[in-house]
Amino acid sequence: MKPMAKAALVLALACVPCAACKRSPPPPGQGQPAPASSVISIGVALGACDDIAACERECDAGSADRCRRLGASFAFGKGVDQDETQATALYSHACDMKDPSACVFAGQNREFARGVPKDDAAAARFYERACDLGWAPGCYNLAIMYERGTGVPASRERAGDLYQVACTAGARQACDKAREMHGPTLPPFLDGGLP
Repeated sequence: MKPMAKAALVLALACVPCAACKRSPPPPGQGQPAPASSVISIGVALGACDDIAACERECDAGSADRCRRLGASFAFGKGVDQDETQATALYSHACDMKDPSACVFAGQNREFARGVPKDDAAAARFYERACDLGWAPGCYNLAIMYERGTGVPASRERAGDLYQVACTAGARQACDKAREMHGPTLPPFLDGGLP
């Protein structure tokens, strides 16, 4: 399966739980930031190692896939004691070996302080690496950060461009966010922001 097709499948699966969420509508003229694609981490449990010793050997031998899977094992306590610090280190190592999904997981752990101190700027760098490697969930997460100005300077234009990448990979919600970010903003007196 091609990386972008795989990304589209992961994004599609990730957006299913969000569609069921009941949220109050945003104020007129203002959208809400897209939900974080951290829900994608649900899928990482499926990628945990069945044989921890074999994964350790293969990771040590330079397999990014096995390092990421070993990270998932530690993140979810599958076959090992749960250790989010070790998971983050393994995800970071796999990211250094150009595993884009590992970059997203390393970013999520930093963004949400799982096993490491919260560091939004570092999270954004990991998401950017994943995006640069063609992994749409990295682009989606980075878009959220640009939209919110978290870890990076706020930029509707940059957020819109990144949402468009995720949209092109098949995430319909990202398409809506891309249109919203590229559209005009309403002045406060038209959107109900002033008394």
